[in-house]
Amino acid sequence: MPVQLHHPSLDEVELSAVFSALSDEHRRAVVVALAAEPTREQPCSAFAVPGTKSTRSYHWKVLREAGLIVQRSTGTGMVLRLRGEDFDRRFPGLLANLLALEGPRAADAPSP
Repeated sequence: MPVQLHHPSLDEVELSAVFSALSDEHRRAVVVALAAEPTREQPCSAFAVPGTKSTRSYHWKVLREAGLIVQRSTGTGMVLRLRGEDFDRRFPGLLANLLALEGPRAADAPSP
């Protein structure tokens, strides 16, 4: 049976949670990497987030509960996708500004 994960509706997404999620450099790198192909699902294992499996799971949870990503089970693992269009409707320009600021460092982002 697939794992059921909570994804907040657009109305539930709070800017404070988004900023908190993006305050971590590893989570920002994941968002930057996902933004490179915003409609593509990428396996969680494709990201070089340091730490234990539980640490990486915590990072996915923070990003998901902040409303930045969709995470789903594929049976053998989990995949992530940026909620770019949804997010842009809620906070127009925020992701574009983040990407512009992170641009020079985007080359250092983990590649899927």
